[in-house]
Amino acid sequence: MEQSPIQIAQALQPTLTTHFMQLVTQKDLAHAYLFSGQTGTGRDEVAVTIAMRLFCENVQPDELPCGRCPECQRILSGSHPDVVHIAPDGNSIKVDQVRYLKAEFSKSAVEGDQKVFIIDDAEKMTVSAANTLLKFIEEPVGNSVALLLTTNRDLILPTIQSRTQIVEFTAKSLQLVLDRLGQAGVPQSQQRLAATLTTSPDVAQTLLVDDWLGQAQHQIQKWYSALVNRDPRAFPQVQMDILPLAGNKLQQQWLLQIAVQIWHDTLRSQELQLAPEELSFPELGSAIQSAAEKLSTNELIKATELTLQTRHQLRMNLNFQNVFEALTLNILRTFS
Repeated sequence: MEQSPIQIAQALQPTLTTHFMQLVTQKDLAHAYLFSGQTGTGRDEVAVTIAMRLFCENVQPDELPCGRCPECQRILSGSHPDVVHIAPDGNSIKVDQVRYLKAEFSKSAVEGDQKVFIIDDAEKMTVSAANTLLKFIEEPVGNSVALLLTTNRDLILPTIQSRTQIVEFTAKSLQLVLDRLGQAGVPQSQQRLAATLTTSPDVAQTLLVDDWLGQAQHQIQKWYSALVNRDPRAFPQVQMDILPLAGNKLQQQWLLQIAVQIWHDTLRSQELQLAPEELSFPELGSAIQSAAEKLSTNELIKATELTLQTRHQLRMNLNFQNVFEALTLNILRTFS
């Protein structure tokens, strides 16, 4: 049975959830918050729970919203007139979207006197959008609460950060994450790798479509084995085996994160005697240990750095095949 946002917020962030419910009860919410943390840390669910608590018709004795009344149901369905949710239009949040938000802020609440605004991926605001939002945050209108959600607060304008209350959302223990991924259907042999890509069961299920994660794990393992053995066939593997899995930007980012993780596993194996089940690539346990013995620490650090640099290049909208092939050649040169 699918968990509600309230249940997820309680499971992942019980202290923060209780804190915000008390703030609502005491009518002591600030007008703007910046929730910083990865997807799957309960960040989004706490934001929705706050919105429901502000409008709930049947608040529970523990101060949580009921999640069942018409007000809560409309918020969950995205149809509540006084809860406005905006997300990137394509790759960014544009100034027109923030202007729409300002226009909504300036209106009186349709029901009651409260309005809530949730901005997903706030780090993706264009400069003009961020500056428009800044002016708006500096002069809040009426009884309103703005919740900005971000995975990278460093990309948020310092002036916006200084005018919001920043709340850091950190992941629960690895075992809890693995358990939740297992409940989402991720095979045990893929759970540790999936946990490096997401802590969200919903996102994890997208990794399983057409066995994408299993194929990605297998193809990156082949690429890695060729590189470790200084085999130039690692280069054509990019086009033949890896590129078909890079159908969109998110999959491209995931593939590079998987590549980062396999070098990280190898570095850890140089320092520690790790059991296969402690690796993100358990089926490659003996090969990773062999690579850890064959390659120097400096070589592994260089391979990791090159892969991390490639992730940065991808964010600059460079061609995925070009950057992955260049990465492959650079690692081959490093190991030669």
